[in-house]
Amino acid sequence: MLRYHPTIVMLAVVVAYAICFTAIKIGLAYAPPLLFGALRALIGGGAVLVTLWFLKLPLWPERKLWPWILVVAVSATTINYAAMFLSPGRAGAGIASVLGNMQPLFIVIMATIFLGERLLKINLLALILSIIGIILISSPAFFEPTTDALFGSILALVASASAAVGSILMKYLNQPSAVLQVTAWQFIVGSVPLFIFSNAIELPDYSLMMTSEFIAVLLLLALFGTAFGSVAWYSLIQRHEVGQLSLGLFLVPVFGLGIALMFGEKLGGIEILGAIIIMIAIWKQRQLKVG
Repeated sequence: MLRYHPTIVMLAVVVAYAICFTAIKIGLAYAPPLLFGALRALIGGGAVLVTLWFLKLPLWPERKLWPWILVVAVSATTINYAAMFLSPGRAGAGIASVLGNMQPLFIVIMATIFLGERLLKINLLALILSIIGIILISSPAFFEPTTDALFGSILALVASASAAVGSILMKYLNQPSAVLQVTAWQFIVGSVPLFIFSNAIELPDYSLMMTSEFIAVLLLLALFGTAFGSVAWYSLIQRHEVGQLSLGLFLVPVFGLGIALMFGEKLGGIEILGAIIIMIAIWKQRQLKVG
């Protein structure tokens, strides 16, 4: 499927990533953020291991892959999930969904610097427009009476940057046959610090409520957003230029913003203008195709 229908897979990845921040905000009513993120990572990684077992593939990675797994685990799981789960409660799901899914902005820059991929004029224009959109969307946070909104916006951008680092490392690793193994173990290993920090910082002041709604949200995030989304994305970037491919991820914040609005999120005119500018950036990429 990934080889023959990359555009369809890319759209599925966009949907998987777009639901995350709204789903996270719903789940935060039942669980503290770091513990929530740790559970999502552990279950997602476990689901990929089950997939390996079902496909009768080796569960344990080669020794040479473990340094890569550890670095990706810290960047794409521990730091990414800590920032991702801490931001929606402060900045709101809509703003967090936009700023927390600006991974392509960082990927294009990193791919140009570290992977030697070309930065086309149309890419540069999209980056400039996206930066303008980001500034507009996050600007209301500077006028909040507390620092929570600004801190939440910064956390969302940290989540984007750390996820981008993970994508660049996976592309540089260039091991298509080991994508499932690396993905599974980076989530499992990356969840350990999250559990440790949660136990030290959050518990026992926060409690975990295992309601049916929380379990449904957790499984949606872990199985669709983490297991499927990450495996599909990492598999795609093994076969295509990560900078060009990542431009499709500019759709994620737009989809995520729409989902947040459906769940009652309120946005002001300046945030809407920022989202429109980001959509213009996406439209400018219409000539680029994946496949």
